[in-house]
Amino acid sequence: QYYIYRHFPMLRVRLSDFRLDRRIIMEHLKIGLPMGFQSTLIAIGALFMQWALNGLGPVAVASYAASMKVDAIAMMPMMSFGMAMATYTAQNYGAQRFDRIVSGVRQCICISVGFAVVTGLLNALFGKDLIAVFVAGDAHALEVIDYGQTYLVIQGSCYWVLALLFIYRYTLQGLGYTFAPTFAGVMELVMRGVAAFFLVQAFQFVGASWASPLAWIGSCVPLLIAYYRVERLLLKRAEREERLARRRSDAGAE
Repeated sequence: QYYIYRHFPMLRVRLSDFRLDRRIIMEHLKIGLPMGFQSTLIAIGALFMQWALNGLGPVAVASYAASMKVDAIAMMPMMSFGMAMATYTAQNYGAQRFDRIVSGVRQCICISVGFAVVTGLLNALFGKDLIAVFVAGDAHALEVIDYGQTYLVIQGSCYWVLALLFIYRYTLQGLGYTFAPTFAGVMELVMRGVAAFFLVQAFQFVGASWASPLAWIGSCVPLLIAYYRVERLLLKRAEREERLARRRSDAGAE
């Protein structure tokens, strides 16, 4: 701390840093409120699904709960890739390295989608063993495990969509675009509602297992469209910055 205080004056905490700045507050609200609203929509969708599952009986509820534990562990790395892109994007946007944003997103897609495919295969191959860890001693363990395997296979087959969803969502948020992620949250709520009120009634537990993948697809479509529109703008700005850099270099040489 002493070294930082001595050699990096810009990192010293001053009394003026605690003064409220209306512009900064509005910027935080512009980004924070849509993110909070989006999380609320996702939570409401989860309530719809829980209501629908309760009607399928205790075995379905137990299987869904156990499968979600495995599912949550599998999704954490993909979520981490997405969250990393928010920081990476914001930093490079501030530095006006628009070309790095585009290349970074493409490379992260390759890594995260590749991880998603491998994780989906592992869930399909070892899902029963993983679920058994959470239902040992349950009177209906075999039935719970069979249901859970169905859930993990369906979920795992669509992890690649979830990987794209996280990257596009957090990248757009890192760039300060809030409308598309918020609209994506609305689409996610709508798709979960469709699954809860229609698919569960028609296909029972299989319908419930498709709720999240449908929500990911419904959410990913507007994010994908929004991101590639933004990417074109970023590439144009990168070309403009490159031309300006060349002109400065030529002027300096003269």
